[in-house]
Amino acid sequence: MMASALFGVVLLIGLSQRFSLFAPVDQLGLRIVGKLHGLPGAGLLTWLAVWLDRIGESGARLFLVLALGLFLARAGRPRAMIWLVVAVGGVSLINPALKELFAAPRPFAFALPLPHMASGYSFPSGHAAGGMALYGAIAVLWPNRTTQLACATMILAMGASRCWLGVHWPTDVLAGWIEGLAWLLAASVLIAPRPFLTEPSVDRTE
Repeated sequence: MMASALFGVVLLIGLSQRFSLFAPVDQLGLRIVGKLHGLPGAGLLTWLAVWLDRIGESGARLFLVLALGLFLARAGRPRAMIWLVVAVGGVSLINPALKELFAAPRPFAFALPLPHMASGYSFPSGHAAGGMALYGAIAVLWPNRTTQLACATMILAMGASRCWLGVHWPTDVLAGWIEGLAWLLAASVLIAPRPFLTEPSVDRTE
C-alpha cells in the first residue's frame, strides 16, 4: 500500500512538472547552485560530484551488486542475495520506463557547466533512484549505525550532485529518491529481506 502511494507521488510530481507547477522552485534552485559555484572550494565539490556521477552509473551499480551478491552467496545467505538483486535491478527497469513516459528535457538552460555528463530525459533522476535502491538495500541488509549513516550520506550526496552538476532539476532528484524508496518497499513485500547477521546460513557441505 505504501509503495503504491509513493509511486503515485512520483507520477504526481511528474505531471506537475509537465505543467510547470514546480518551475519557479526548480529554476531558483539551479540559479542558487550556479551562484555557489563561484565560492571558494566549489571546485572540490565539482570533483566530488563528477566522482559520484561515475559510481552512480548503472554499470557501476551492477558491479557493486554482483560483488555483494557473490559475497552473500558464498556466505550462505541466498535470500539476502536475491532480495539485493531484485531491489536494485527493479529500479534499473522502472526508471527508464518513467523517463520515457514523461519525456522531460534536462535543465541545460540553467545548468552549469557539464551538460556532456548526462543524456536522455531528465525525470526522474536515475542516479537518485538507483542510489536510494542500492544504498537503501545495503542499509537494510547490514543494519548497524555506521553502515546506515554511510548509506544515507551516499544517497543524499548522489542526489545533490545531480543538481550541482546542473543535469537535473531538484524535483527530478526528489522524485528519484521517492521512486527508489517505493521500489524498496515493494521488493520487501515480494521477498521479505533478512539482515545479514540474522538470516540462517545455508550449509553447502551437506
